[in-house]
Amino acid sequence: MGWGPAGQISRRAALLGGAASLAAATATGRHAVSASLRSEPGAAARLGLGDIAARNGIVLGASFAVHELDTPYGAHYAAAYLADVRSVTSELSFKMSVLRPTAGVINLDPADRLVDFAARNRLKLRAHTLVWNDDLPDWIHRLGPGEVELLLEAHTTTLMERYRGKVWAWDVVNEPIAPWDHLPGNLRKGPFLTALGEGYIARAFHLARSLDPTALLVINEAQTETDDENGRVFRTSFLALLKRLRAKGVPIDAVGLQAHLRSDRRYDFAVFKGFLDEIAALGYAIHITELDVNDSAFPADEKRRDAAVADLYRRFLTVVLAHRAVTAVTFWQLADHTSWLTYMARNESPNSRRRPRPLLLDDAFKRKPAWFAVESALKEMPPR
Repeated sequence: MGWGPAGQISRRAALLGGAASLAAATATGRHAVSASLRSEPGAAARLGLGDIAARNGIVLGASFAVHELDTPYGAHYAAAYLADVRSVTSELSFKMSVLRPTAGVINLDPADRLVDFAARNRLKLRAHTLVWNDDLPDWIHRLGPGEVELLLEAHTTTLMERYRGKVWAWDVVNEPIAPWDHLPGNLRKGPFLTALGEGYIARAFHLARSLDPTALLVINEAQTETDDENGRVFRTSFLALLKRLRAKGVPIDAVGLQAHLRSDRRYDFAVFKGFLDEIAALGYAIHITELDVNDSAFPADEKRRDAAVADLYRRFLTVVLAHRAVTAVTFWQLADHTSWLTYMARNESPNSRRRPRPLLLDDAFKRKPAWFAVESALKEMPPR
């Protein structure tokens, strides 16, 4: 997750007291699930979005942060996921910055906790991410090329052996493209590229396939959806990379496209459909992996803003869900106050009365117009 030449703006960086909140659960009560969601009257009679999607051949999910279970609203947070999704993506728990904050130490407690939550609630688990040249602890940047190569192998082996059979899909490599780094192929700079060149991508996928032959292996990218020069560069650079990887027989099962939609950007979803066509022609399944709407340029009035957010979701998903190569859609959280956009806004403007409303549920876990727009798009999509 991230955008722009300024680099990753991580939710982790915006969280207060992150280390303590990521501690492993010690009591079953922390996993308690509310018997019913706080929502509009009659909401319980409606099918959850995950159930509707499953009927049409789509795995619908959302990113999940285990520390949210420890908040006063933790039971409602869990209940929202059980009501509306069939898969969860690790928002933080599988990132190297969380797992390996210090050299020589690996903290698997957050990942273990998420794996346990998914297993007990029969949710598919997407592990995000094994290899990423961004959001790394400082100590990795001080390693020599040989040490980075050993880290890639040791880290991947440790995680995939521990969670083999428990993870449905692995984001093996995240965000390989970064035009602002001005490198050949518009590849993102970082320790893994420096140590192994573009070959770090193939190395990671071949290793992952040898460690877990049955899991889906995904390459995940951002910023491909906008109808502007940035979107065009990302699409052409990423597609060229996919063609090179396909020609070399790199074992990639699916392509993840993040889709952090923005209210201040232009979109031509017919152009985006053409991009999906080109990916599908290479034989890859397509996952939409981090869907939300940055509403910062929409009206201040909440009703008008919610309507604009819902409309953008509807227009995007109408095109995406009609494409038969798309087999999974994942939102980046479900409720507004748990969004990385909200954490960032609170951190940057703590006194502002306007708060982002980027997701399907409001701060009380009530369904918003965006929820109903997604429901409509799922019901109207052609079944797989």
